[in-house]
Amino acid sequence: MFAWAPAAIDAPAHDHSLLRRALATFPTGVCLVTTVSDAGKREGMTINSFASVSMSPPLILWSIRDEARSADAFLTCRHFCVSVLSAAQRDLAMHFARPAPDKFADCEDRFQPGFGGCPVLREAAANFECSTYSRYLEGDHTILLGRVERFSSQPAASLVFHSGQMGSVWELAASLPQPSQAI
Repeated sequence: MFAWAPAAIDAPAHDHSLLRRALATFPTGVCLVTTVSDAGKREGMTINSFASVSMSPPLILWSIRDEARSADAFLTCRHFCVSVLSAAQRDLAMHFARPAPDKFADCEDRFQPGFGGCPVLREAAANFECSTYSRYLEGDHTILLGRVERFSSQPAASLVFHSGQMGSVWELAASLPQPSQAI
């Protein structure tokens, strides 16, 4: 039999602030997702909901809040690009996390046109240029699956999000208390 220690906080699932804090204990990568709207406007946003799904066919996923300013562009797009940010690109993650009429205006030289016309970040740790494979409306988000049409990667320390902070794995680990020794 198993003996489990009691949970430190036993909260109802509808307590959004405690749920958000609990979810933040899981470190995630930080990515930039880009597309071009039907009207030709480039859209981009910072995400941490990226995951691999399948190797055959090559599929990835990410999710968007249905009320996000650029949701319409992403929910109707035929192509998108997910760029895994390096730890040196924290400024770009913060820039694309904020609303702006044209998020690309101040950083034009950091992108090049890619598959389906989507902006592709130069010097990202990895880029996944995708055609939209399927979409699933779940709760207040839509999950987008993309079929990877082209990809690239280079050795780089990835940008990580954990407990409300962004940095390299080493920076974030240094800010955490040492784990206690298990018996």
